[in-house]
Amino acid sequence: MNKLIFIVILITTVSACNNSPNQQKKSGMGENAVSLILLNELISQDSLNPKHLAERAGLLLKLGKVDQALRDLQEALELTPNDPKLYIILSDIYFVLGQTDNSIASLKKSIRLNPDDETPYLKLSETYLLLNNPSVAIQYADEAINIDRKNAESYYIKAMALLENKDTSEAILNLGISSNLDINNYMTYMQLGVIYTRMNDTLSKTNFEKALELKPNDERALYYLGMYYQEHYDFENALEIFTTISNYYPDNKRAYYNMGYIYLVEIDDYKNAKIMFQEAILLNPRYVEAVYNLGRTLEAMDDFNGARVQYKKSLELLPNYPLAVEGMNRLDDRLIKK
Repeated sequence: MNKLIFIVILITTVSACNNSPNQQKKSGMGENAVSLILLNELISQDSLNPKHLAERAGLLLKLGKVDQALRDLQEALELTPNDPKLYIILSDIYFVLGQTDNSIASLKKSIRLNPDDETPYLKLSETYLLLNNPSVAIQYADEAINIDRKNAESYYIKAMALLENKDTSEAILNLGISSNLDINNYMTYMQLGVIYTRMNDTLSKTNFEKALELKPNDERALYYLGMYYQEHYDFENALEIFTTISNYYPDNKRAYYNMGYIYLVEIDDYKNAKIMFQEAILLNPRYVEAVYNLGRTLEAMDDFNGARVQYKKSLELLPNYPLAVEGMNRLDDRLIKK
């Protein structure tokens, strides 16, 4: 399974107050800077307070200042070497540094100090999942569930590991439990939507709609919903969704491509198909499928010279691209018949 499905991967969103993503990022960085100033002041007044050092270490890690975070954390550990929470922060630092073994060791140390906290078990589950060891990830997720059966995140992570283990039915069951425990988890609905899409189950639409209730105009949820309508021959709604995406996310080449494909293949509206494929190509001149389908559109419009140019470009981008080869052959046959 593609880890892009369950790792939060640079999703562009529009907030309810219509702040742009860049504005949100700047706002978050400003808050962190203020918090850092406050923590610096507190530590200057009481440099032997491990709680403040740990808080600053966590904040510095968020800001990408890993070495400074590690120094703060080591000072906190010298003051309170048996604080299990400190080893959880230490594991995060080691993980960012790429020291996976030390990260795992820190989490296991935290468990030895406090075996009744589900947090290190959950982090171990996530770590082993990222290390392509879903079976061990499931074991640690189960440990977390045994400690707290009402923690929605435990069931979610277990579901991701089950998906890696090709156990789709159990993954759906655990995602269902997770969504019942936390009805506001956008990613749970997205995961269920993706799974049901692969199963060609209409429940995919329901879950993407629930995701959009939590994150209106979310780019990924909109795209999946648009694909649902397209694949179920509801082209009017599909075009509406893809148009919405292009309005909110004008750099989304796939939205233009899908609209072009619907206009070309399903509606025979070659004029709009041409416009949409051209828009997709403007965003990415190496988008070979869009280049080819622009040629296909031009061929349908009897612009055979233009079609030939696009098919040649397709073959330059992807040598021996079968569809482009077929397109060139069709044009050659047409010349022979003349």
